[in-house]
Amino acid sequence: MKAKLLSATVAAFGIAAIATPALADFWIVREGPTGKCMVVDRKPTDSKIIIVGGNGKIYTTRADAQKELTVVCK
Repeated sequence: MKAKLLSATVAAFGIAAIATPALADFWIVREGPTGKCMVVDRKPTDSKIIIVGGNGKIYTTRADAQKELTVVCK
């Protein structure tokens, strides 16, 4: 019984570890008012980093953020 419970727990953690990156959020940020734009996977806390695009819009995939990056950061 304990072996089955341990096996199920290990399997659940394994699935969660694989699924977690897919559930990440992405932001388009700019370093200062005229700096370089980039896509990040953590909401910036530094006041020198500005979130740009869609009033601080959160993107669910890096591909969506990368596509919008070319529009927002001309």
